[in-house]
Amino acid sequence: MKKKHLFLAAFLAANILTGQAAFAAEEDADETVVAEATGEAPADTSAAAMGEEVGMANPMLEYADVPSLERAVGFPVYYLPGNLLALYHPAAHIYSIDRYVSDIRFQSKADDSKITVRTALIERIGTDDISGYYGEWTQQHAGDVKRTQVHVAQTPTGMRVVRWTAGRFAFAITIEGVDDNTFRNMLKNFVSVADRFAHKYRNFRLNYKPKNQPAQPTATPEEATSAASEAPASSETPAASETPAA
Repeated sequence: MKKKHLFLAAFLAANILTGQAAFAAEEDADETVVAEATGEAPADTSAAAMGEEVGMANPMLEYADVPSLERAVGFPVYYLPGNLLALYHPAAHIYSIDRYVSDIRFQSKADDSKITVRTALIERIGTDDISGYYGEWTQQHAGDVKRTQVHVAQTPTGMRVVRWTAGRFAFAITIEGVDDNTFRNMLKNFVSVADRFAHKYRNFRLNYKPKNQPAQPTATPEEATSAASEAPASSETPAASETPAA
């Protein structure tokens, strides 16, 4: 198990900094539907192709939509603040990292900016840092009402990495291609909505099942897809897509 978690941590780091992912082929309907729908051949996930240790599978799994992802990981996942939906919804890619961490990637419709949003259940993964970044961090408040403390880093390429926790959840985002003012506003929205997300799901029951067993929804159907009535109806819009209160 320790080796497994060390490998997962290494993959988190390599994956979030390169911004690339490939998904492993599995005997799971939720995870093969994307390839079936598009008719595209799955990526080569052999150990030689991925540069991985022989016998260690690529942990990136891709899903058709967020409900499929939530069924696989067994917990609700963070999507986007509502005020970013018009520009970034729908997600470009919806992944889990070995069913421990959700990893959802967005591409702006207006420019080259990109966002990656990660969620994990702290009690399950055993860490509060799912960023995958191991460089220098600065700690600051996010500008939200509760003045949440976040850790912020910037890579040599200008990508901003942020990590924080709320309730039972660890969150991490990367944002690239935006100016400082836009980044500050986006961060405030992300943290504010994450706080409400964590409060809403503070008592949810983890419903993770082994890969060969089907998982049941982690919450009521309404909670599994939307936390706010003002969010647009979509199979890819999950619990955290509400706009922060002014």
